[in-house]
Amino acid sequence: MTMTRRAARPLALATALSAVLLGAACAPSPTSSDDSSAGSGKGTTITVGMEAGSPHEAFYKKAAADFTEETGIKVQILGVPHDNMHQQFLSDAIAGGTAYDVLMVDQPWVSEFAANGYLEPLDDRLSDEDRSDFVAGTLDTESYDGKLYGLPFLVHNLVTYYRPSMLEAAGIDAPPTTWEQYREAARLTTDPGTGTYGTMIPGNRDGEVATRFESYVQQAGGDIVDAQGKPDIDTPQARAALQMMTEIQFDDGSSPAGLHDLSAIQGQFLEGKIAMVSVWPYLWAMATDPEQSKIADDVAVALNPGNPDQVATTFSWGLGVSAGSDAKDAAWTFVSWATSTDVLTRKGIEQLSPVPRTSAMDAIAQSDELSEADRKALAVFSDSVARSTTMPMTPAYSAYQSAMSEAVSSVMSRQATPDQALATAQKQMEQADEG
Repeated sequence: MTMTRRAARPLALATALSAVLLGAACAPSPTSSDDSSAGSGKGTTITVGMEAGSPHEAFYKKAAADFTEETGIKVQILGVPHDNMHQQFLSDAIAGGTAYDVLMVDQPWVSEFAANGYLEPLDDRLSDEDRSDFVAGTLDTESYDGKLYGLPFLVHNLVTYYRPSMLEAAGIDAPPTTWEQYREAARLTTDPGTGTYGTMIPGNRDGEVATRFESYVQQAGGDIVDAQGKPDIDTPQARAALQMMTEIQFDDGSSPAGLHDLSAIQGQFLEGKIAMVSVWPYLWAMATDPEQSKIADDVAVALNPGNPDQVATTFSWGLGVSAGSDAKDAAWTFVSWATSTDVLTRKGIEQLSPVPRTSAMDAIAQSDELSEADRKALAVFSDSVARSTTMPMTPAYSAYQSAMSEAVSSVMSRQATPDQALATAQKQMEQADEG
């Protein structure tokens, strides 16, 4: 199994994703089906589990009536709070998997669910024509052990958001492309007296911090697994990443004191307190909205700086068919429709949403509903994905993330040296891989 893959074509990416977590939801009753329509799916009702409060749930709820009109298949979309999704889907699958027909799956769950038989293989259902329309590398984000278990509707990675006015005031005429330039730009745009800083280095013990660290390691020319897909985090590239982070935080003082998480990082940037941050494409819509941002007229995006590679780990969200579904044909019909050219084009235009299909990407790029600034942002998101590789597709990935976040947090809190933290992370990842 190839553990990291490089996207071969640009992908026009942007999103208005800002998840609002709702209260706990109960699993629905098992799917009901009409035996007389088992082949076509007409007369069937399917249940789709999605992230509650997300724009994806809102979009598909609104569009579901069109799907029912086209196919005769009724859809019940059940919102599950983000923090509960993994456990609720997993609990249902272990219990027999009849509560959901379609699952909205975060990429790190794909390998786990597929390895345990909780997702239906989809290779035989996807035509060659359809397969060729997905941008190269995007189907790999929904695959495990050589088989396809979902279709992506969102593929994205981190980019650098920056305030042009702050860089210009510091005598910098372009966003940094190397770590050395980034460190210098952060230093020159820091003024603790006014409470403004050049950047914010992540340090909280969570998955977002692990995602950023993985990208830093790739920017240094490495990865978190070797060519055989085995854990490989105790490396010179990982040390270089931690060195860059500690130099900015402690030596230069260009990042505020503390262990920062995503909420703090993007919040401070939208308040106008930070010159440069690394965040997902969804921030573009927020940062350019005067109702959500104090810097709506002073924001731009660029590729992440690299040493030497200007990359960031790519991740996807997709839709898969539950292996326990009693209406697999109808469930597949929904997955195929929800990731079709027409639907993704509509979703992308309405939400500035990531688009994994070439045909939909082309349609969105030609839409006169996009501003020039949006087009420039889309080009950056596209270039970033085209340059980058995805995460290791292994059931142990969540354990890898935990090990990475613990390593980063221990170093950024000065409880361990980089050598100590990486040695511990290597052992933890090896143990997870073995068991």
